[in-house]
Amino acid sequence: MEPDAKPPVKLWRFAAIGVEFFSPILGGSLLGYYLDGYFHTTPVLAISGLLLGAFLGMYRLIIELRDFQRSL
Repeated sequence: MEPDAKPPVKLWRFAAIGVEFFSPILGGSLLGYYLDGYFHTTPVLAISGLLLGAFLGMYRLIIELRDFQRSL
């Protein structure tokens, strides 16, 4: 391997980044949906969970992409 050559990018890393982005959104939505059923606050907690999951997913996406860029 040449000294200037970069290691090949693993495609599993991209899949992991996608899962880390999507899982908080799905988890927040499902948790909010079930808590809405328990507390009888129909759209409030589901929407709150969705928004919180979206913000957390974006945060994790930025962190993972920053680390991925540093590793290249």
